[in-house]
Amino acid sequence: MKIAVIINPESGKGKGRKFYNQILPLVEDNPNIEIFLTERPLHATEITKTVCNFDKIIVCGGDGTLHEVINGFDLSSNAILGLIPIGSGNDFSISYHKAIKDPMSLFECYISNNTRIREVNFGNVKITDSLGNEYNKRLINSFGVGFDAKVAFYNQSNKILSGKLSYIVAILKSLVEFSKIEFKGNVDGKSIEGNPLFCAVGNGESIGGGLYLMPNAKVEDNILDLSVVTIKSRFKLLTLLPKAISNTLTTRKELVQHQFKILNIELNVPFYTHIDGEIVTDCAKNISISIAEKNLIFMCRGKDVL
Repeated sequence: MKIAVIINPESGKGKGRKFYNQILPLVEDNPNIEIFLTERPLHATEITKTVCNFDKIIVCGGDGTLHEVINGFDLSSNAILGLIPIGSGNDFSISYHKAIKDPMSLFECYISNNTRIREVNFGNVKITDSLGNEYNKRLINSFGVGFDAKVAFYNQSNKILSGKLSYIVAILKSLVEFSKIEFKGNVDGKSIEGNPLFCAVGNGESIGGGLYLMPNAKVEDNILDLSVVTIKSRFKLLTLLPKAISNTLTTRKELVQHQFKILNIELNVPFYTHIDGEIVTDCAKNISISIAEKNLIFMCRGKDVL
């Protein structure tokens, strides 16, 4: 059995390099395990394209690293994926693992013959910007347009803080501008429109290291969730933040939720978009998102199966 281990050494403010040093004694004499360290943005995508003939691909990093791997993965491959959540936010892991997992025990399970598997959904995203550029990507956890994408932009720019704290600081920076979007579109053929603060799509239920903006999303229910949040003031937004942290946002009227297979959005004024926390463009104009027909196969321990 051939196992590829893709590690982002910079993930989690250095957790990735520490994890690499921890697992090295376990794998250095095992000819069936090969470690790949990412060296630059999108390198995990490049690496993944070369290892889809392996039996297992273990991704060690955060949502950004997982996003890159998913976008390099050959859907015709029989490789089984495994995630070691050692990033800053680990939002996909929040939905998938449902609890903090010890990276070493997960790794030991994944390289053994005692793993179980789960089928996981993902989405296909097509974005056309105001210049006519087209972006086709897969989402594994989330998509956002509007305020949350601007927050993702500031969060990516923060080289000091990490996790939920970094995201909260990014929210406070974005509050200064408090830019809204104006859109029209359709959800599975049903027309929608509005002037919300943001639209967030979830395969997973949270972004920003545990802010539950898509509270009903599940990674294996064969449907995607759309949250449209309309807020009139900065103060109202600040009152919603504790609700997002405590996963009680569904009690607020500012949140309107939809579930869909196909979503189309047209923005009157181009704006920032993100996929899995990674900024795609700052001038998105037309957006199309659909649930993929084929699922991804992930490894898990028996106790992780819901």
